[in-house]
Amino acid sequence: MNRSHAWQQHGTMSLWSYRDNLRNFPGWHLGADAAGGVSLLALLDALGIDGAGATRTLQITAPSAAQLAVPNNRDAQWEAPTTWRLTFDDGVPFWQWQVEERRVSLRLGSEAMADLRHGVLDIAAGRGDHSVGHGAQALWFWWWPHR
Repeated sequence: MNRSHAWQQHGTMSLWSYRDNLRNFPGWHLGADAAGGVSLLALLDALGIDGAGATRTLQITAPSAAQLAVPNNRDAQWEAPTTWRLTFDDGVPFWQWQVEERRVSLRLGSEAMADLRHGVLDIAAGRGDHSVGHGAQALWFWWWPHR
């Protein structure tokens, strides 16, 4: 059974990058509400079980003003994809981001999968303000704002 194909997305996930202040906020930024975090963890587990080549596309919601206030990158311009494709590929050294218009793809190996999982667990616990990777390849984790 292909677990990643049986997976269904729940909750809200936001992924965005900044066009301004890249010295302090390079790369990508991820936030998820409680249901979105649980859903993303389930997908990561399914991709790991399915093994090399397993892939799935997530629907992404643009970050709200409250979410953008968490990293506090002031009035920096940002952009968000509409979809995020995750592919498990132990052939990549860590991970590789690819951007095509409003779609973003991330190919990730085992170590990166573990780091992504840890970051999503931090989001679920209300923690964040840290990243994995460097420069344009970085992924920042941000807690979901309480309304």
